[in-house]
Amino acid sequence: MREILVSNVEKWLTPHLERVFDIKYTEQLKHSNYSSFDPEIPYIIGFEYIGEFTDVGALGDVLHLAAQSGKLKTIIFLSSYGVYAPKKSSFKESDIVCPKNFVGTRAAILEDILVYLANRYSLDLTILRLFNPYGPYQLSPYVVPTVLEKIACSGTVNIGDSEKVRDFFYISDLIDLLTLLIEKNPKGIDIWNVGSGIPISISSLITKAQEITGGECDVLFDATKLREEYDYDYAVADITKIKKELGWEPKVSLEEGLALTYQWILGRSGK
Repeated sequence: MREILVSNVEKWLTPHLERVFDIKYTEQLKHSNYSSFDPEIPYIIGFEYIGEFTDVGALGDVLHLAAQSGKLKTIIFLSSYGVYAPKKSSFKESDIVCPKNFVGTRAAILEDILVYLANRYSLDLTILRLFNPYGPYQLSPYVVPTVLEKIACSGTVNIGDSEKVRDFFYISDLIDLLTLLIEKNPKGIDIWNVGSGIPISISSLITKAQEITGGECDVLFDATKLREEYDYDYAVADITKIKKELGWEPKVSLEEGLALTYQWILGRSGK
């Protein structure tokens, strides 16, 4: 198994990474643990466990030290579509970066920090702007596990705005992409959208999930589920660039992915 370093990613991703990589996982990268870096070992970083803007700066300082000391060479950053300025069509990598909420802002700041470090210290940097990955080990309040968990117990899904449109892709496709990137080890700086490229509203997702599972759930409007910060009405990836330049596209359909995730949820609940 190829060894990789991983930090600041959502915990539900780690079991999937462990299936194909020998990972050294750190929840939050700090000054005390960057010394274990090795320029021969790829580093996958997310933007989780950042509660304040000062945390972004602290993480940037550690990354700067690692790059400056020669301990960092290859970086894959799991970013977010939240960096983009809102629009009513699919996002392209060339679209304006102008985040409207804290999630997108912290991702955009880290993108800028990493691009600076890559240029300054000749690092190889891949930025992946993810559009709603889902699958086993992901739990509520994410929308896919929330819906499937409620179907499993014939419960009620509380939704703020069911007409928002999203782009979902299954976790194994992300792992396949990371494997491909580490094998190919692209040089320089690359930015790619990662999603299915297929739009679906939350209401249609709920209907599809019920059809696939054969189960049912009630759907209830809940004003408390409306986010205080800006939430995109339409968030769908244009994946033309990654298909052309890297030859990657998702293999698992939404129907298959929902079925696989539902089976995991049933197993977890003992049903």
